[in-house]
Amino acid sequence: MVTDEKWIEFTDQKKKEKVFEKILNTPEYTPLVKRDWYGLDFLYLKNHKDNIFWTEFQHITDFPEFLDFFPQGQTLEQIRNITNFYRSHTISDDHEFIYLTPNEGDRFVENTVQTIKLLLNQRIRTQLV
Repeated sequence: MVTDEKWIEFTDQKKKEKVFEKILNTPEYTPLVKRDWYGLDFLYLKNHKDNIFWTEFQHITDFPEFLDFFPQGQTLEQIRNITNFYRSHTISDDHEFIYLTPNEGDRFVENTVQTIKLLLNQRIRTQLV
């Protein structure tokens, strides 16, 4: 959830950039922007064959439902959807990132990881007191 909140903040800031002004509130907005969003995922997976997606995630065949508000089997279905999506798509070597660059993606991940670590450490300290 923290990542989702940070992503919303990040994308709201990105929408203020000049390159977004041309496409905001147009039918092309979502497909154009998501091409870069998913492009970063594809680029990462292409360059990191030792990633947990390739070594573990894609091989999941069973998964318990930990959240009782999801229908039985929903999590496993989502795992399969994600696996099928990332196994059947990739990015071309000449893809030009316009709306989200690899450096911006890396910074987002680093900043979000640091935020989550901070929150977890605060939570641990609170429980110890």
